[in-house]
Amino acid sequence: MKPIRFIAILLSTLPLTWACAQSNTVGTIAYDPDLYAEGYTLIYPHNQPHARLIDACGEVVHQWTNDSLRRPGNSAYLTPMGNLVWAHRPANFQGDAIWAGGGGAVIEGRTWDNAIQWSYTLNDSTGRLHHDFALTNTGTVLAIAWERIDSTAAVEAGRNPELLEDGELWSERIIELMPNESGGADVIWEWRVWDHLVQDFDSTKANFGNPALTPDRVDLNFGTPSSAAPDWLHMNSIDLIPHWSTFF
Repeated sequence: MKPIRFIAILLSTLPLTWACAQSNTVGTIAYDPDLYAEGYTLIYPHNQPHARLIDACGEVVHQWTNDSLRRPGNSAYLTPMGNLVWAHRPANFQGDAIWAGGGGAVIEGRTWDNAIQWSYTLNDSTGRLHHDFALTNTGTVLAIAWERIDSTAAVEAGRNPELLEDGELWSERIIELMPNESGGADVIWEWRVWDHLVQDFDSTKANFGNPALTPDRVDLNFGTPSSAAPDWLHMNSIDLIPHWSTFF
């Protein structure tokens, strides 16, 4: 038994580069200790339901599991307490009122042991969560959401009717969520692109002005006829700038 113990000890002291290189078809393919930060990496791959912490060799050291019929929607972040906040959606989006790449539905807090702490859903004919969200140092979540605007409202705001494919427009808004004691979350603040528009297409409609002279507003008709798709702006990510009020 002594030689076996000696071999086990010897193997445990070999460099991590050797350990990771023994099977380069699963786990880590390349490892440079000078570039790797100590700790674990959180991954949340598309087209599967789970989030995982992996080590430098690609070994799973912890996992948050979800229902097999759920998919990322799209981000996941760890809190300072080691809990997980992630976004997910149904795998089947056929028949959804709003759908485009990056579409989400639910933002949810999970404990380290995968228990649901709180959950918020937005996926209906009025709007849909999508892509990214950001955690704040006050315990809230800033999330991106599409906001469905029908053709009548879009034209009244000054949208060129020729740029209304499918008769609707998806604007963007940012909502701030505060988890509540009931296991849900409340919208405590929002910012809407629709409140910050300018257009020079129709002087009889709202928001008429010179886009070049109003850089703090979004040109409602910017682009070409290819911009007529409902998914007009398509935000992809969001982050929080501390003391943002000093910049605006």
